[in-house]
Amino acid sequence: MQIDDAYLGGKRNGGKPRRDSENKLAFLIAVETDAELEHPACVVIEPVRTFDNTALTDWAERRLAPDAEAYTGHAHTVLETGGGRAATEIPRAGWVNAVLANVKRAISGVYHAIRQAKYARRCLADATFRFNRRFRLAEMTPRHAHAIMACKPCPEPSLHLTCDYSH
Repeated sequence: MQIDDAYLGGKRNGGKPRRDSENKLAFLIAVETDAELEHPACVVIEPVRTFDNTALTDWAERRLAPDAEAYTGHAHTVLETGGGRAATEIPRAGWVNAVLANVKRAISGVYHAIRQAKYARRCLADATFRFNRRFRLAEMTPRHAHAIMACKPCPEPSLHLTCDYSH
């Protein structure tokens, strides 16, 4: 399992410029690979309130098996990636950095005019859904149609209740 933390979003006019900007969404990305670290199997991309110890421990308890071997950029397994293309060539961090770069590029390229603070969670969930089903494309349309037909109408504010980490 390769894990990294990242932010989605940019500086809002008149807002804070760095990692604590009110327009940025903190999230964790975990990529499960095969035993040889050659092929990604599935991905989890999930927003978190902050990158403090409590939030990371909660995430790890919910998302990782007790015997999972995780490679991250934190003190227990430090991997200095340096960023950019070189980050994708590090053996134990290559896939998480490649998937992260592709997800961020796809979201910023397609949804460049959306309000990141409001809709970024949905974009990350969509990227997760598509990545994990990339080899089962024929099933996607029928699954979406079934989900749409089975879904009850829901006002927009209630959609944000379960995943609003911005406050």
